[in-house]
Amino acid sequence: MRRDKKTVKNRVIGWLNRNKSPLLKNPPLWRPTKPSRDYPTRSTHEKSYRQPPLRKQPREKTIRKRNFNLAFICATYLFLITGAELLTSYDPLLGVVSHILILCGLLLYAAIEYDRNKIFAQFLTALVIPPMIRILSLSMPIVHFSRIFWFILISIPIFIAVFTCMWLLGIRPKDAGLVMPRWRDVPIEAGVIFMAVPFGIMEYLILKPSPLGLYLAIPNLIALALIIFACTGFLEELSFRGLMQFTTLQMLSKWWAILFVSVIFGVLHVGNLSFLDCLLAFSVGVMFSVVRYRTDSIYGITISHGIINIILFVVAPMYL
Repeated sequence: MRRDKKTVKNRVIGWLNRNKSPLLKNPPLWRPTKPSRDYPTRSTHEKSYRQPPLRKQPREKTIRKRNFNLAFICATYLFLITGAELLTSYDPLLGVVSHILILCGLLLYAAIEYDRNKIFAQFLTALVIPPMIRILSLSMPIVHFSRIFWFILISIPIFIAVFTCMWLLGIRPKDAGLVMPRWRDVPIEAGVIFMAVPFGIMEYLILKPSPLGLYLAIPNLIALALIIFACTGFLEELSFRGLMQFTTLQMLSKWWAILFVSVIFGVLHVGNLSFLDCLLAFSVGVMFSVVRYRTDSIYGITISHGIINIILFVVAPMYL
């Protein structure tokens, strides 16, 4: 029996559309397919995964030259500070003049570099604190004041200079370490405070300075201890581990920054004319810098530094 062509065509179309469902993504097989929105064509696929243009990286020669210049500046600064401290030991007037020249040179260099590299200018500005400390300590008329008031008079302009640098450079108190340590860092803070006792005794056995409060009453001894704590421990830690270490870490790596700040801290003890004291100060500076980097706080090392100086000037002369 001869079949009708129209009937055969309808059966073929029905067979092709047998799996047709509104849930299927594919269209019927007999219709021409169109590009799906879920699967982009080759041109759109290549466009969506096209790599962004890379920034022009500095050449290796330029990076090497920049690192060499920074290392040269740090080495020159350490050389000048060491030379000025050695001159101070033999002639205080030459020492003061040398530190004044270093301070003025740093400020002039920072002003020149401010428009080119603000981070480098911040680094140079923070380096004026050590020369300023030595200038004030040498130019202050100690004859007319007791050593207790001498500490206070020196610390006031240094405090002003440090907080002025922080304000001008836009450094927040948190960046300078003026923040409470985290609970997980409390054992580290307790350990560095505990280490202050042997370090204070060791420094006293090396220097054996004249006592400050041998014949004072207990309330006066407490007031003396608080003055030493604020004017030496807190001030020096805010200056070195707070301001200087923060700006140095913007320019150098972790260990180079810690080494640089600790060497400066040790060099400033050259005036005591004792290599062992400089070595001890450098070791303590490394420990304090590591704790400051680990905890982001200077409170623990400030207490430790204050205890070292209290043992050195008050406690050890009375009992050792």
